[in-house]
Amino acid sequence: MARQFHRPARLDPEAAEQIEGAADTAVASEVAHRAAQALVGGFPGVAGSQDDPVTRESVVAAVSGNGVDDVAELWADSPAATLPGTLWRLFLVREWIRRDPALVERRYATVVDLTGAGEEAQARFEEARSQARRAPTPQWFRERLDLLLAGRLEGGVTALEPLLGVTSGFLRALAAGSSAVWIEDDADELADRVTRRDSALVATAEELAESARRARAGLLD
Repeated sequence: MARQFHRPARLDPEAAEQIEGAADTAVASEVAHRAAQALVGGFPGVAGSQDDPVTRESVVAAVSGNGVDDVAELWADSPAATLPGTLWRLFLVREWIRRDPALVERRYATVVDLTGAGEEAQARFEEARSQARRAPTPQWFRERLDLLLAGRLEGGVTALEPLLGVTSGFLRALAAGSSAVWIEDDADELADRVTRRDSALVATAEELAESARRARAGLLD
């Protein structure tokens, strides 16, 4: 399936050599995890090695200078319940909102038709609406994901939990608004095993909810 994110983001030369030479699955997985941990600031109380070329500064510099695309590609094959796998899913959500804002807005909107409803139904709806919290907009999600993927989230991995929870709910709302389909075309630049499977939006929502639970417990790595 197509993944066409090819802006020329690069880490410093030593880190780039490690990434570009990471054909071995174990090495590729290690680099993906290290880049993900570096971007979000690692884990509270855990210091990284001063000799490690994959630092938060190097990853953030690559993202701020050339975009997050190539860095995100490191995470594409990571399991869902890992930090790099979670960041890959958030990256895909952000790219979808950025590319198709009108489509996402339309699917996210909820229409309640009370035509012909009795007074009791109208009263129940008004009561529920008065108690409801305002739902975040797609633009709100894009702004928060922009901050995260620019390395500007403070608090490390555990700070991801609230964002993961609301993004999970956002995807469920998108699925309920029309269907659980995400990306339909294999040739789409966002076509990926995450976005092209059955009930992709619901499945991704469940994965992000699990990642939120793991982040809360300090187990998302």
